[in-house]
Amino acid sequence: MYGKNKGVSAPSDMHAKEKLNLYVYEYLYHIGAVKAAQGFCADMKWEPSKMSLGEAPGFLFSWW
Repeated sequence: MYGKNKGVSAPSDMHAKEKLNLYVYEYLYHIGAVKAAQGFCADMKWEPSKMSLGEAPGFLFSWW
């Protein structure tokens, strides 16, 4: 149904992509790259004011 070559992503794939994008934004913000984080949001067509971030240092930094 959601084959790799069919051009349709599985709902879980879309959710995973959104989470990864949020983690990238959170990472940029927490390391002090605020302008880069804002640019990332602009590229993703997100509004930073509507995003809720985890506590510093953030998921990506802690995991990596």
